[in-house]
Amino acid sequence: MKRYGIIGGTFDPIHYAHLYIAYEAREQLNLDEIIFMPAGKQPLKANKIVTDSKLRYDMVKAAIESYDEFYVSNYEIEKGGLSFTYETLEYLKNKRNTENMELFFITGADCLITLEKWREVEKIFSLATLVVFPRSGMSKAQMIEKKQVIEEKYKGKIIILDLKELEISSTYIRERVNKNQRVDFFVPPKVTDIIYKNGLYVSK
Repeated sequence: MKRYGIIGGTFDPIHYAHLYIAYEAREQLNLDEIIFMPAGKQPLKANKIVTDSKLRYDMVKAAIESYDEFYVSNYEIEKGGLSFTYETLEYLKNKRNTENMELFFITGADCLITLEKWREVEKIFSLATLVVFPRSGMSKAQMIEKKQVIEEKYKGKIIILDLKELEISSTYIRERVNKNQRVDFFVPPKVTDIIYKNGLYVSK
């Protein structure tokens, strides 16, 4: 049976912490492939201004090109409208041989706080195992407590990844670019090239 990890996000921009999370998820869970899924329009962030979807897709593609087990999908971008996790998982199940695949949806531990606002939570757990990675402001004990409550309520399965917490955020990278400060410590070289070539994150 093939095991696929899906890591979604705005990726505005993608950075080294994203790659670290994806790599460790693949190693710890023995996944065959990691699918990066740049978000179209997220329901809980519908009013947030984000970079053009094609550029975000191009940045992800450039960042992962040297990783054979990483793949980027433009499904959420191309489908238009709001992006709901359960729809993305259904799409992946329908696209591939559903009898021979297992899905693991990888996201930040803060989702344990907002998960009940997501649409079709029961369906999400019927389609995939939820995999969460640590986020600042949430202790391991808090994650375990929320994990137990959600698993019991929705009869689902949640795995907490054992990761170092890297203090890198897309927001911080955008702020540094706007201040004309270097960001090559945080993002792959080809992503840096796309940022500067297109004048991204600079206040007009």
